[in-house]
Amino acid sequence: MPRMLAALVLSAGLLLTAAAADEKDPARDALKQVGEFVGEWKGSGEAKTGGKSTLWKETLSWGWKFRGGDAWLALDVKGGKHVTAGELRYDPQAKLYLLTLTDAAKKERTYEGKLLRGKLALSHKDAATGDIHRVMVYTLADGARMIVHSEVQARGKGLFTDVFKVAANKEGESFAGSGGKKTVCIVTGGLGTMPVSYMGKTYHVCCSGCRDEFNADPKKYVDEFEKNKK
Repeated sequence: MPRMLAALVLSAGLLLTAAAADEKDPARDALKQVGEFVGEWKGSGEAKTGGKSTLWKETLSWGWKFRGGDAWLALDVKGGKHVTAGELRYDPQAKLYLLTLTDAAKKERTYEGKLLRGKLALSHKDAATGDIHRVMVYTLADGARMIVHSEVQARGKGLFTDVFKVAANKEGESFAGSGGKKTVCIVTGGLGTMPVSYMGKTYHVCCSGCRDEFNADPKKYVDEFEKNKK
């Protein structure tokens, strides 16, 4: 009996450990590393063709999306000349970020890469031409400014040349910084900008996607948030 009881206790412990491991989401954790992307950014784009520059204004909106156990960042671009939408995911097995961008002609291209020294660096090789397309997305000034830089290497040889570059400022953020304590998104840990409430207490989320995720199971996120505060 003692041996059987010890075996049952050990089995129960292993099951609890496995359950705790299952609660971890490496894909979501990786996306949290670029949580500064979430929000609305107003910026200017520039592209050079034949020695001439084309300038335009565009607004980039990043937000979390959730479906079942899946999570990703969705991008919507208003006024974009080269990119109109996108999705950023993370592949835990390959340990790579996957960024699918939709252009003005509704064509999609998927880039893959890693987060290197705070910069998301991704590339795509065109199977037909051998061209290597590269995109870098990163923030500056403590998350107040975003840069999206696209380049191409013809036939995979020689130097990369610019395709376009967008520099944008985040709505509600200043380069000087607020200097005060910032609210935290209860779902992802990013910058909380939208109030939500549960049991008479106010919390914050960073986007409408996190608001919907919170409202679907507020107790889950409040319990986790309060536990992490201790």
